[in-house]
Amino acid sequence: MSFVSAAHGLLWEVRDEHECIHTWTLRRTWRISSRRMSFSERQKRRRQNAFGATSPPFIDYLKDILRRYPDGGQILKELIQNADDAGATEVVFIHDDRAYGTQALWAEDLEKYQGPALYAYNNAEFTEDDWRGIQATGRSVKRNDPNKVGRFGIGFNSIYHVTDLPCIFSGKYLGMLDPQEKIFGEREGGMRWSLDDEEDRDTLLVLSDQLQPFRDVLVHVSDQTWEDAVSEDKKFNGTLFRFSLRNEPSEISDNLYDSDKMVQLFNSFIADADMSLLFLRNVSSVSLIHISTNGSVNVRHKVSASSPAVNESFHPREMPSVEGFTHFKNVSSYCPSKGKTEVQWLVTMCCMKEGHVPELDSLAGKLSFRPQVDLAFPLDQERSLTDGRLSCFLPLPNNEPNCTGLPVHVNACFGLTDNRRHIKWQEEDQKFDEAAVWNELLVKELLPRAYQMIILDAVRFSRSSDFPSSSAYHLWPDLDQMKHKERWHSVAAGMLRQLLLSNEPVFSLAGDAQKWVTLSEAVFLTDYSMEPQMKNAVSGVLIALGEKLVSIPSHISRDIQAAVENPKTLTRATPAFVRKVFRKNGNAGLSREDKLFILEYVLSDEKYHELWGLQLLPLSNGTFKTFSNEDHNLAFIDNKQFPRELLPGWKDVFLPRDLRSNTLLHLEKLAETSTYNKIINMDSRIVAKFAIKSLPKDWQKTKGHVTWQKTFS
Repeated sequence: MSFVSAAHGLLWEVRDEHECIHTWTLRRTWRISSRRMSFSERQKRRRQNAFGATSPPFIDYLKDILRRYPDGGQILKELIQNADDAGATEVVFIHDDRAYGTQALWAEDLEKYQGPALYAYNNAEFTEDDWRGIQATGRSVKRNDPNKVGRFGIGFNSIYHVTDLPCIFSGKYLGMLDPQEKIFGEREGGMRWSLDDEEDRDTLLVLSDQLQPFRDVLVHVSDQTWEDAVSEDKKFNGTLFRFSLRNEPSEISDNLYDSDKMVQLFNSFIADADMSLLFLRNVSSVSLIHISTNGSVNVRHKVSASSPAVNESFHPREMPSVEGFTHFKNVSSYCPSKGKTEVQWLVTMCCMKEGHVPELDSLAGKLSFRPQVDLAFPLDQERSLTDGRLSCFLPLPNNEPNCTGLPVHVNACFGLTDNRRHIKWQEEDQKFDEAAVWNELLVKELLPRAYQMIILDAVRFSRSSDFPSSSAYHLWPDLDQMKHKERWHSVAAGMLRQLLLSNEPVFSLAGDAQKWVTLSEAVFLTDYSMEPQMKNAVSGVLIALGEKLVSIPSHISRDIQAAVENPKTLTRATPAFVRKVFRKNGNAGLSREDKLFILEYVLSDEKYHELWGLQLLPLSNGTFKTFSNEDHNLAFIDNKQFPRELLPGWKDVFLPRDLRSNTLLHLEKLAETSTYNKIINMDSRIVAKFAIKSLPKDWQKTKGHVTWQKTFS
């Protein structure tokens, strides 16, 4: 190294050391000066330099919820979800139009909340987690519990569409929530009184006007009276919400609720009421009641569900990758205008076993979702579904994206959009959204297996007469009708392919609906549009001859054509097949009418040479000859020019007069061929030849015989 370069290196080292000393001096000086700052000065400096994200006021948060989430029947669904999570079996909604006194109140500001209200009752108590959860806005305590339904909704806050002051009476507490912080003091968002506390208890008994609404409504929903709960039991065995209807604009919302609006709210729920209990785990009864200003009570609607006892021989079904159970569920509805109606549903619950779809397992853990799909199918044929709906435990809005075109309702722990109106899919803007990926996997991997399960279990139930076999066929999707629903058409087609490849017995015998055969065993009719008489005759004959004929609806025939890779491999009751069966089994025991229909059918493909040996050629004397060229199987076909009356001695050899036109045309065409020379169309030559044979033998040797022959030759 040169001296110059060495000198430069030394210079830089000295310079670096000098800068380090300078930096150390500045830092030490700052620390000393900061120690000399007063506490207030340091606090002031921190405030000046403060930086970080902040949360909006709760009122702003509520406004944002109400802007994004729809008003209407969804509000009631959220309350039902919370009740189901709590283990409640009964839910009652009451629209009370009565107004109450305004003297004995906690505060004067509560006067405006003494008017009409919506009540929601369920027969489960709030837990400590519930009391915490109802205060923890946006931080659901159910977030990590896949068995909770309400965690998927917008939750309790949707009720602020209706009210400004929710009240809750449950267990040993009565609470009021006041997001506007106007009733109980600044920064006081509510109040809770305890029935265990003597002072609180005395307060509740003194506030007679304030709590009269609870006293009056309890008699309609519970065996406990207000006095029993507060004074004697010191506990209410259930939960009762009171939501006073907003009658003037507030900081939360300017959405006002009057009696007409409440009618609309109830109606929007009633529209889906028959579906609402299909997939809930606990709630089995929901009632909607109206109490008028004079106190008269009117039941607007009631829906209840029950599961009848299932035959003990039907155990839960296990497949290689899933496990589940299918059962019946009766849903009854009552409304004053229609009376009581009841529909029985077939409901399947199907859960994916761990380890079969690793990505699904991973997302189930991350999202705390349960890999389960449920299906529901109505057994009432007048109500058979043509456009099944999607549910996330409760029905999603009845709009085009939530209608599948399947004949079953589909329920699952779907990942939903923020407003709970739609299911997330892997579209361009949410291609990597984990909830969207989860939904795609459920639909692709689990839904087809659940669908196979409900069809196979329907077959199983039908064998014991618990389920009509025709209903099992209504479970099959109609692929033709689903072409405009690409996602669901693809799912249905894939399911059918797997079902048919499994070669499970899914086709009931036409002769015994309780017996089922596989695709490879089944014999299918070729033309389901054939006239009923012909169809019945062909079917009856094949059944009588021991063939495994199945009679299926036309849409299933089309489904099979679309789903089977090579439809030609199917066994079909073609004319050729029927001819083969006849040749093998004969036709003993068949009626004349059946034989004539069968003849018409086996002639229809014009393969006349394959009729050889079949005893199906009808004669006017009621007998049937065999298609052959033997003399004793002679048959004449007359026409207008040469009627059978020309050969009176041969009347028993003519075809019957009552043959259907189609059969006659085929036999005339057959007679023109050289295949069967004993089936003859009448003409002058035939008349000349056979008329003389019907005369006495002595006359045949006379000149008259010669003249007769010349006349017809």
